[in-house]
Amino acid sequence: MTASSSTFSAAALLVLTSVPAFAENKPLTCWYNAIGDYTSATPATAAEVGSVKHTGGGEKAYSYTISARDGTACPVQVPLSTETAVTVALVRQDSESCSNDNVSDAGEAEVKGSVTIIPATSTSTTAGVKLAGLSPNTSYRVFLKCVRQLGAIRTDAGGNGGRTFNYLTDTASPSFGFEIVPDGAEAGGKLQSLTLKK
Repeated sequence: MTASSSTFSAAALLVLTSVPAFAENKPLTCWYNAIGDYTSATPATAAEVGSVKHTGGGEKAYSYTISARDGTACPVQVPLSTETAVTVALVRQDSESCSNDNVSDAGEAEVKGSVTIIPATSTSTTAGVKLAGLSPNTSYRVFLKCVRQLGAIRTDAGGNGGRTFNYLTDTASPSFGFEIVPDGAEAGGKLQSLTLKK
């Protein structure tokens, strides 16, 4: 090997090792106690994503399997009558279309929470919004995009918060999204959900 080729190899190795490894989505089971409050998360299999099961008692009375980077995406609470749900990430992004078609949680995307959609009745849907690692003690307005504001969430001292909102299922388009806007709405402060489908 010549000096120039070994120099190139060392440079290539330096470039490859200095590229950050981004967290990828993986199947996770979110665990809930007997009253539906979140307790922990463990690895799961892809075949189970979206399923809600009554599994016993104690801290693992109910399970809900999602695809996410880590357990911070698990909903704060799951209604006890739930049989299926869909969870998508909330990504820091200022604007997008009504359906958030170009929002992605891949690569360098800054994921700051999740939205979980749960059928409540034949005409209404529950949206569980979870915020993680945002500005502390701040109010965030929650919008069903291009439809209406659903309410607000105030983060705690750690910048975390969660709440559920109900809306009429028919008010959402076939493809829809959520937008989270902090009070003051400074540039770079909004969150967009990935696209959801009815």
